[in-house]
Amino acid sequence: MPVPLGPAATAPDGTSRTVLIADDDAVQRRQISLYLGRLGIKTVEARDGAEAVRAMRTLRPALVIMDILMPTLDGIQAVEAVEGTHDAKIILMTGDIDSLYRANVARLNVFATIEKPIPLRQLSRFVLQALDSLPR
Repeated sequence: MPVPLGPAATAPDGTSRTVLIADDDAVQRRQISLYLGRLGIKTVEARDGAEAVRAMRTLRPALVIMDILMPTLDGIQAVEAVEGTHDAKIILMTGDIDSLYRANVARLNVFATIEKPIPLRQLSRFVLQALDSLPR
């Protein structure tokens, strides 16, 4: 079983082991953030795709959990905006079947694309698996 990462954990290259949660639903963001925090994982939040892109470029999180349907830039556009310029693993999620299809046919470089609602325990397994696959 992977060991949860502490708030100050960093990878050998100096990148943060922080998880960025990007969702325009404040309640959803907060629930995920609180749940992961209980596992010892440091989180930061973004309210839309544009804010997520800025955070990915400045904070260099290890993992991004991003909703697909968001204002300004949706999750697919945000991934395309940073493609090739980031090292973060990305988990896309959506409750909209058309968005799920769009993400899958876009052939984005993402760790997983999952359907919402997803139980927090199951999401945390994806998160721990993605973080565990990073270099230590």
